Amino acid sequence: MISSVCRRFVKRLYRAGDDPVNARRTRGAAWKPTGVPAEVTVRVVADPFSFEVHRGGRALMRGGGAWVGDGEVRDQFVQFSEGVIADEALRTRARAERAAPATDNAPRPAPCPEKARPDATRILAGGAAQTVLSSGDPPLDLALSMTGGRAARLVVALPDAQSVSLTLTAEDAPLRVALDWAAAPDEAFAGLGARHHPSVDHAGREIQLGADRRYTGPDCPPDLLAQGGIPQGDCAPCPWIASSRGWSAWIDGTGNGIRFDLGERTTLSARAGAGPLRVVVHVDASPAARLRRYLRACGLPALLPEWGYGFWKSRDVYGHQDEVVDDVTGCERHGIPLDAVVLDSPWETQYNTWEPNPHQFPDFTGMVGGFRARGVRTVVWVTPWVNLDSSPGQVPPDPGSQALHAAPADTYAEGEREGHFVADPEHPERSFVARWWMGTGSPVDLRSPAAEAWWRAQAVRALGLGVEGIKADDGEGYYLPDGARFADGATGAQAAWEHGTAYRRSMQRALDEAHPGRGVLFGRCGWTGQQALGHLWGGDQASDFWSLRVLVAAGLSAASSGFSNWSHDVGGYLGHRLVDRCPPELLVRWAQLGCFTPLMHAHGRMEQEPWTYDRATLDAYRAAVLLHERLVPYLRAAAATAARCGLPMIRPLSLLQPGERHAWRVADAFALGPSLWVAPVLEDGAREREVVLPRGRWIETWSGERVEGGRTVIVPAPLERIPVWVREGALVVTYPGEHVAAGLGDTPEGERPLEATLWGQPHCGRARARLADGTVVRCVHGRWSVSPSRPLATRIVA
Repeated sequence: MISSVCRRFVKRLYRAGDDPVNARRTRGAAWKPTGVPAEVTVRVVADPFSFEVHRGGRALMRGGGAWVGDGEVRDQFVQFSEGVIADEALRTRARAERAAPATDNAPRPAPCPEKARPDATRILAGGAAQTVLSSGDPPLDLALSMTGGRAARLVVALPDAQSVSLTLTAEDAPLRVALDWAAAPDEAFAGLGARHHPSVDHAGREIQLGADRRYTGPDCPPDLLAQGGIPQGDCAPCPWIASSRGWSAWIDGTGNGIRFDLGERTTLSARAGAGPLRVVVHVDASPAARLRRYLRACGLPALLPEWGYGFWKSRDVYGHQDEVVDDVTGCERHGIPLDAVVLDSPWETQYNTWEPNPHQFPDFTGMVGGFRARGVRTVVWVTPWVNLDSSPGQVPPDPGSQALHAAPADTYAEGEREGHFVADPEHPERSFVARWWMGTGSPVDLRSPAAEAWWRAQAVRALGLGVEGIKADDGEGYYLPDGARFADGATGAQAAWEHGTAYRRSMQRALDEAHPGRGVLFGRCGWTGQQALGHLWGGDQASDFWSLRVLVAAGLSAASSGFSNWSHDVGGYLGHRLVDRCPPELLVRWAQLGCFTPLMHAHGRMEQEPWTYDRATLDAYRAAVLLHERLVPYLRAAAATAARCGLPMIRPLSLLQPGERHAWRVADAFALGPSLWVAPVLEDGAREREVVLPRGRWIETWSGERVEGGRTVIVPAPLERIPVWVREGALVVTYPGEHVAAGLGDTPEGERPLEATLWGQPHCGRARARLADGTVVRCVHGRWSVSPSRPLATRIVA
């Protein structure tokens, strides 16, 4: 049965594509052709050394410089919470004082023949105090004289008309190399991956990627709060930052210790042991255009199959097969649509053999096949470690499982014999062995083609049992010491965070081999390039409203970094104060956020099945899941847009209105696709919300009230509702509730019935929505059509 709340909402909804015909122009904001985009130029002054970056004559970066520092790293890894306490002591710091052309014999690109002016390097060499590089000029190769007599080298290049590449190296192996420039007044910063911090504007912060996440919520002990909070796993950083000043920058590196210091000077730095510091600056006219350029270089988000945008159910530990069946049948009994069940840790004989534990799952293949016959897919959890001892991890309670987990994984000896593990820093002939959160073992060297093939073959065998998804946990760089050795010669210092990319890539290859076009990857770690591979989920949260608020901010920061396929654990994984389950009101509010997330995923350590709560909580939870299922065509259309141009499904206001300073600070509301503005309720007991609305005219979904945007509004938020607006003139396409009441099932996407709602009066009386499968729905002056033809129910909200 469809809840009345869900029915009222869907009666007032949706559009499913980013078609420009369907975009409503706000007064005074109509797009106008701007001609050829203004090109970037770089001005370099030799003595005292400095650089500036200009676009179309406007200075975006001023007072640029370089420095190197000596010191020592004293970072601490807190294994229990997977948190890193950053502690780096710089004893000395030397700044670049003067620049001159490099004098070694390194080859230089020839000047572009169409350029009449001489080689920019020779201008500087000829005694000029400064030079200006434009697009098409050869790179400027500079020898830098540093304070104290140290030498460094900076190569400045313009790879295209909207980008600058700055590559810095230094002699005598310093600890850190850095580029910096003066911060602009009131400058704001977005990005840097999933920043679990109350603010989405990083101005004024010092952020070391992989070591930036702290719990400072209501249950943090005062003594730890005084030290900055409880360190937690900063599992999805990304070295990409966007500035409100009109530039975005990417540190093209994968070592630990990359830092962004965003105070009076904007400083981008890395540890010299990782190799040269290479910063790529993009200056396209909007943050969305700069993000698109970056993603085209390192990978656009994938468009996943329909079930990858549905509702998934999991528990931290399924002690026995019967408990998995209970989740699937529990959803059936209580009318909750279900698309996948996730077998989290543990499910294998040991960590990580890819072999089902026969004591835990006496009929694994039959269970998976039975779920599949119901339209429910199976996803299995894994990490890129193979264990010598799995007994400290999560182990099913039966004696047979406990005996298995006390022994080395069946595959460990083969992996060690064949050299498939990351090598030990002190003894490269041995495998690196470490304690991680599920025991003691060795990480698979997925940079080795042979090791990757060995690991992937095991995954493919498991997928051959009917499994269609992989939950790829772990893979973060903070587990790999600087001296760890990969088969290709790279060290942990150089490639710790590339390990996660290789891990995701291997798992995606396994899915493509076993289930081409149908498998789904669900990963925890993040870095440059990982946004192109499956979903990212937000890591582990406590079950409190502080964590929910910070999770929303993390999703917005991740979106600003190019992660489009995003999810999180509805209800929080860690529980309330780590000892109790999610409180009922928080579970409802979290489910409402999950409804408007690309993938809705329920998971936790505690008993958080909605049918174990009171009737009102169950009803509200069911309504959120059903509404999410109905939104799948809209979500997939937004995902298709992300796959084409990089614009994420969740869209921070800073991507939509970058010219307005306040837009960079909105951390509690977001656009979902082209037409919805979502304001999750993030305070316990709140029954109304103050919300910043984007410019334009909006229709509040529950009341039908028309609201002028570009201002802050206060809206009612009773427990059964999440405030959501639709842009006036939008055409939104959904699935009928009856069609997805049990889940998406196996109906081919192009054969599903559709519902279309036109919200208000579209521009020129015409509205058009294009779905991910190519279906086009139109409304022209009240007359509807769908191509190719399929069942379509229509509605106009006048």
